[in-house]
Amino acid sequence: FGSRFSRRSPAPARRHRDKNRSAIMSTPAPMWGLSAQNSKVMPPRNFNIASKVQKSSIEQPLSCRVHPVAVLKILDAFVRRPEGAKRIIGTLLGWISEGSIVDITDCFPIVHRDTEEQAFMDQDYHKQMLALRQKVSPREVVVGWFATGSEINPLSANIHKFYCTKESQFTATAVLPGPVHLLVDTNLTGQSFGMKGYVNVRTSVAENLLQFHEVPLRVQTSEGEKSGISQLMQARRADRESKAAGQGPKDVKTLDGFEGGLKELLGLFRRIQEYVRAVQADKVEGDMQVGRGLTQALLTEPVIDVEAVEQLCANSLQDALMVVYLSNLTRAQINIAEKINQQFNARAD
Repeated sequence: FGSRFSRRSPAPARRHRDKNRSAIMSTPAPMWGLSAQNSKVMPPRNFNIASKVQKSSIEQPLSCRVHPVAVLKILDAFVRRPEGAKRIIGTLLGWISEGSIVDITDCFPIVHRDTEEQAFMDQDYHKQMLALRQKVSPREVVVGWFATGSEINPLSANIHKFYCTKESQFTATAVLPGPVHLLVDTNLTGQSFGMKGYVNVRTSVAENLLQFHEVPLRVQTSEGEKSGISQLMQARRADRESKAAGQGPKDVKTLDGFEGGLKELLGLFRRIQEYVRAVQADKVEGDMQVGRGLTQALLTEPVIDVEAVEQLCANSLQDALMVVYLSNLTRAQINIAEKINQQFNARAD
């Protein structure tokens, strides 16, 4: 039985080798770095952060909204920076509102030291300040970090990695998968004050590679902040005028905010009127966006006749005078009642 098996066994083995040889001859040589089955180079899945954010936030692009308080704190920290420091860094606080809008409402600087190779920051100071801030405003959470300068340097990658970890207490969400990096140009290299917002995503090619992508950013002020900034600008203008006239500095308390607001509104109306007349006279090319904005602003309030406005003011003035008269009459009645009670009590004693 052993001799029979030894005689017949080479035939199947020979046929098996022939099949392998024919398969190898028919299969083309594999490309370098790819498998034998893939003959075409497949492009990377995605290198654009905007499309990833759009998919994860229900087809809404990510945008940032910075409040003036945060901007003023960054500028104040830059003015008070230590001697020899070229930039400052800090933590951004805020929340996500209206779907995919990141509201940056506050910030605080962090003690750090930059070298040619590394950037050292005080992580304990960051945790203590964050704990104190959340006691005052529990809604505000860590949404990113800021730095002053005109461009992103290699040291920013190390700082950004810290804010991606749990030690920074940043919580990734579907809308905001990574922290926001706010870059404030304090050197005024451009024609205006520049601020840019960036987000990053890890690529599938290299895990340690950080790709920063700029996102839309705008500064939005509330009504109270607008009135406060307008008051400060008015005080600065009045101080300059008084110094030019050879007088002393003018106190802010002497300024009337209501009067200043009316003067500013009147100046804006005159500026709009000059622009409209220039467009009608073909001196300036009209802008469609400005026209739509003016139309929307005019349609927000109903058109009222001048006589109706005067009658409304007169009626409100009469109502105010009536309230003052009734209050004075009530005060007089209370005084008379007190005197009568005093005389009655004196006779009773």
